[in-house]
Amino acid sequence: MEKLLTPEQVAEHLVVAERTVYEWLRSGRLRGIKLGRLWRIREADLEAFLQGEDEEPLSPEDLEAVRRGLEDLKAGRVKTLEQYEAERGLGPAR
Repeated sequence: MEKLLTPEQVAEHLVVAERTVYEWLRSGRLRGIKLGRLWRIREADLEAFLQGEDEEPLSPEDLEAVRRGLEDLKAGRVKTLEQYEAERGLGPAR
């Protein structure tokens, strides 16, 4: 079984405030397991965090924008950048 660390242990190891670790956990920046009210961090997740392997999760607004973009692609509602700029008079500076 893999060893689980407490937020306190992670904070001590990284020499940061416990509050910082809890903020990382709540935001999803650091992966963790919530057991009732208690957080635990797998060593592998801490290692990935330290190596920068984790990606910041998309916000709900970003996910919605991606969904709308995919719908537009499927429906054929796509323009090139040149078409978009020409329609709005945003072409290259002359």
